[in-house]
Amino acid sequence: MRYLLISFILLTVATTCKQKLISGPELEKKLIKTMQDYLEKTGKSDAVYKVEDVIFFADKEHQLYICEFRVNVKASDAHVDTTGIMRANIPNDFSKVVRKQ
Repeated sequence: MRYLLISFILLTVATTCKQKLISGPELEKKLIKTMQDYLEKTGKSDAVYKVEDVIFFADKEHQLYICEFRVNVKASDAHVDTTGIMRANIPNDFSKVVRKQ
């Protein structure tokens, strides 16, 4: 009985700790939010960044997303309001952003 209880507890812990897989619109929102947070932390302080959309490819071999973001940038001191493309790689756990362009 004791081994059955320990086995049940270990099985429960193993299944609840598994990372949930997301896809579709939920995945797009998560990628956009990850890039938005990255730009707010590392971008210029006088600029406002708004990530508008993302095109991505899931690279299963390297366990990352290869992304191309369309970003609107407004810089108040230079009177700039433009939309451009930023490319980045984001790992499957969304822990960091590696800018490519």
